[in-house]
Amino acid sequence: MTKLYSVDALVVRTRDFGEADKILTLYTKEQGKVQAIAKGVRKPTSRLRGGVQMFSHSRMLLYRGRSLDTVSQAETVEAFGGLQDDLLRLIYASYLAELLDGAVPDREPNEKLFLLTLLCLGLLLGDDPELICRLYEIRLLYLLGYQPYLTECMLCHRSLGGGSFFLDPEAGGILCQNCVGDRGAKSAISPGTVLTMQKMLSMDPRQIFRLKISPMMRNELEKAFEHYLEYHLDKTLKAKRVLKTLETWGRS
Repeated sequence: MTKLYSVDALVVRTRDFGEADKILTLYTKEQGKVQAIAKGVRKPTSRLRGGVQMFSHSRMLLYRGRSLDTVSQAETVEAFGGLQDDLLRLIYASYLAELLDGAVPDREPNEKLFLLTLLCLGLLLGDDPELICRLYEIRLLYLLGYQPYLTECMLCHRSLGGGSFFLDPEAGGILCQNCVGDRGAKSAISPGTVLTMQKMLSMDPRQIFRLKISPMMRNELEKAFEHYLEYHLDKTLKAKRVLKTLETWGRS
């Protein structure tokens, strides 16, 4: 098997290594998540410099190594430069990248997830980056097999109507107020929010800005997805803590 291979890659994490190198976490269409080193890339004269910037979508030629692959070539397809120019959008993009990195293992390709991430990075440049994060969260859960059941109560099969429901990650979906009992599910959501979740899964993602979502529903979505993701990832994301502060401030 040849050690040289080409990939369509998104740069989702970078860290300095040595005097001039960078260690990259790439999410690729063909190979899934890949760890690679870009040698000498911090030098001003490096040919690779433009293609390995954070959030860059690049066509890369990689050389397979034992623990780290090596970036041989990197040609930028889309730099998403607008994300770097706006602090708020930069933090949202960092959250998406950290979420993806924490949710998937190495070398398990998922082309639909790659394309979703690429699409959402572009949509973050629109008017409502917070809503794009909620869209990405529920679509990522779906593509990884963790989609919550949102049609009726998981236990008694009560249909959506008045009263609150609770999104319970252990049960794998929503529970009504009568069935939640002493379970750990504390993410209360209204029937309207449940219907919004259903729409976010079924609609064309590029039409997401047409949704009219009240501040209350935004708060319910944020808390419910946070609880659900923490259960399945078993971790709290650093960028999420920053986002919570920003989103709370933005709704006040």
